[in-house]
Amino acid sequence: MIKRLFCYRFMIMMTLDQFWKFLNTVRKKSFTEIILCLFFLVLIFAYYCVNVFHILPCMYRLPSVLYLTHMLSLTFMVFNLLANFLAVMYADSSVIGRLLTISKYTSKEDITYCYVCQCNVPLRCWHCDICNVCILTRDHHCTFSTTCVGHYNRRYFLWFLLYLSVASFYEIILISYYTYYKVTIKFSDLMVLVPFQSVLTGFHLTAGQIFVVLLTLNFIAVTISSLLLIYHLDKVCKGLVCHEKQESIYDLGLMRNLETVFGEKWYITWISPFIESKLPYNGIDWQSHVDQYKTK
Repeated sequence: MIKRLFCYRFMIMMTLDQFWKFLNTVRKKSFTEIILCLFFLVLIFAYYCVNVFHILPCMYRLPSVLYLTHMLSLTFMVFNLLANFLAVMYADSSVIGRLLTISKYTSKEDITYCYVCQCNVPLRCWHCDICNVCILTRDHHCTFSTTCVGHYNRRYFLWFLLYLSVASFYEIILISYYTYYKVTIKFSDLMVLVPFQSVLTGFHLTAGQIFVVLLTLNFIAVTISSLLLIYHLDKVCKGLVCHEKQESIYDLGLMRNLETVFGEKWYITWISPFIESKLPYNGIDWQSHVDQYKTK
């Protein structure tokens, strides 16, 4: 009993410590990044409310099988979209608080020193000028999530892109079907996409103009997220990060590359970001991992 209580206390302390790190990270972000992040979160919530409380009740009877199917599918996508997005922000891939051990496989030429973080920088670790810290297996800095994508949150970033692509495509189909039967869109409604014209004519939005804006935002989202997903998945399959060239010594094969990013249970991590999937490597001593893998 005492041992169990001690374990619970330790888990709570670790969670609070991670949450405190997360708050300190958010405080250091620029005002523009925080505004973009909040805008994105509000936009997702607004889309969900419009669908659940307006579009779906107008299209199907309550509680019909089709309504419940659409609502559950939409809820599942929005849950994973938001949860993975927040996990990208919460998971810490920085060198802060980590023991940067170097094995016999790593030579002195592979190690550099960061004068800002005042520590030895391991392989595939770069300093982010925006986050002002070195990131393990740094891929890139994501402006919308206000954080760097690295070793411990790259999995969540990729699933976030996937669900953003799927949800945006789903929204295009759903809104298009609704507007075809319920909303009359005139050619003049397209002028709402021209900001200067909208200012001159005033902001007297019609139903047609609102759904034109909703469709346009979804077309932009599905295009950008799909292209980013294809680009980053290609990097993952080749064992690369954005900073590295097309040929990499860290390419351990397709299945091993997937495990490196998504963990040992990579095939079910799409269900929820709360599924634990242990990463096979620590993101620090990459050379030893490559050498040990090649000797097998």
